[in-house]
Amino acid sequence: MYQANLSPISNRADWSQPFEIVDDNTGEAITDFTGVSVLVEVREQGCYSPRLSASIENGKITDLGNGVLEWTFLRTEMTGLCAGTYEIGVTIERDDYTTQYLIGTLPVLDGIVSR
Repeated sequence: MYQANLSPISNRADWSQPFEIVDDNTGEAITDFTGVSVLVEVREQGCYSPRLSASIENGKITDLGNGVLEWTFLRTEMTGLCAGTYEIGVTIERDDYTTQYLIGTLPVLDGIVSR
């Protein structure tokens, strides 16, 4: 499991983040995501309901190839976040076994512009 302090993002822009999933036993990137469920959730600190949620199933996580995935949240979703520090978590489920891939913090800055 990774603990991360992600770079600040704006609540007035699209947010895409590529990431690679590596097999802990072999150290090699996982390239076949057949039957794999990846879930990314962003929530306010101390809350349990996610403000943002991405998965392969909902189309917000895409396979870029060679073991690299990317989550994307559109500006219309990002504007729902007030400036502040949020918590982010990523889980991976494969063969009915869930692994916590990442837990971290995410600073969200007010992007100021109204359009």
